[in-house]
Parts: sequence; C-alpha cells; structure tokens
Amino acid sequence: MLKTVDRALRLLLLFDEIDREYRVGEIASMLGTDKSIVSRLAATLAKRGFLERAPDSEAFRLGPEFVRLGMFAATSSQNLVEVARVPMENLAEETGETVNLARLEDGKTVNIAQADGPRLVGVGDWVGWKTEPHTTANGKVLLAFMEDPVETLHLEDPLEAVTEQTITSVAELRSELERVRDEGAAFTIGELEPGFNGVAVPVFDPSGRCSTVLSVSGPEYRMPPERLPEVAASSTEAAEEIGARLGRIQQRIP
Repeated sequence: MLKTVDRALRLLLLFDEIDREYRVGEIASMLGTDKSIVSRLAATLAKRGFLERAPDSEAFRLGPEFVRLGMFAATSSQNLVEVARVPMENLAEETGETVNLARLEDGKTVNIAQADGPRLVGVGDWVGWKTEPHTTANGKVLLAFMEDPVETLHLEDPLEAVTEQTITSVAELRSELERVRDEGAAFTIGELEPGFNGVAVPVFDPSGRCSTVLSVSGPEYRMPPERLPEVAASSTEAAEEIGARLGRIQQRIP
C-alpha cells in the first residue's frame, strides 16, 4: 500500500510545470516502473481528478483537483502574507501610512498582516483585530465581492453604529457595495473612529476570487478625503502585484 502511494506521489511530482504532458511510456521510463502499473496509477489519479487526458492526445497532464488544492496552498494565510510582504512594504513607504491585509472570518474583518509607514504617528499594531465589516473600508470590499452578503451574514437594520458616520442602513450599505464593485475601491471617513480615514481595494487570487483586501489608513490630517482616490490608485497597483505573485506561485505548483 505504502509503495503504491509513494509511486503515485512520485508520478505527480514529475509534472513540474502546470502544462507539462507525459505519455504512460514516458512516465514508466522516468520512474523505472512497468507500463501496466503506471497505466493503472494514472487512470486512478485521473478518475479522482488529479490528472486528466490532454486534448486529442494519449498524454496525461495535471487535473483540476490538483490545481484546486495547489491554489488553496498558494492562498493560505501563511503563503499569502509572505507573497504580499514586499508590495505592502513598498506601498507603506510610498503613501507614508499603515497598510493592512485582511480577510473575512466568521463574519468579521480580520487583519492578517501589516506594514508600517515611516511616519512617527501611526495606527498601532492591528494584526488579529476583528471589526464589523460594514464599519471599515476593507470590510466593505470583502462584502462587495461576496454573493449576497446581506443574506449570508444575516445583516439587519439597524447595523451597529461605531461612530456617527457609520453606515447603519442595510439599503445604504447595499448601495455602497454596488459602488465599490463598480469602482474597485472602498473608503472609510470616520466610520470606525473619528478622525481616522482609509481606503481598501480587492486582491484577486488566480481564480479571480476576492477573499483578501489591501487597505491603507491613517489620521485625517494626513489622509483627508481628497487624497483617498490617489491612495486607492497606488493600492490597486500593489494589489495587482500581489495577485500576479500568487499566479506565479500557482504556476510553480507542484
């Protein structure tokens, strides 16, 4: 049994590029294994979705299940933070403000990584902080790219008010989320804390899904409303770089 598992893993490891294709005879030669054994292994792996037949060919290539698991590995929190670190640090240096990477967990916005700008006055360490998504720019982006977030998260009027600027109407929130989807950025102007503003943009993984957002935030005297579109443009460039890096990792799996 263990020998069969080892052979199957060695077989999969031969596919060192996402579009690599091998015939059974080629695989048998590389593994030093009988063709009949390789044929059975490849057929079983194809049945489970780890391999598939190349179009108009007898060759095998990586299948959708293997790619799906590889994508999970590439976009895990640990890998994502590692991939995002340099673009986040560059963005923090460019804007002079604090940059955070966030995800939605159990209906809350959770910061999973942070890069600090060069300013003496910052926002502190927000890694691990949980906030209601309707109160922050990064939360609104996460909601905007969910399928029916109001129903999924059971949002009802009135939404919790953290400050006088917080959106408390579900109808107003729906309208704001539509704007975020259209424009690709969300803003918070004193909605989480008075005198504290921010902007957030989506980070799309290789499948085109947004499960992570990039945000820049700071005190109002450095981040006035008129500056937010400029910061949003810089943030979008950084988010696209992170997405591209995730794609390159995906191409290197296995």
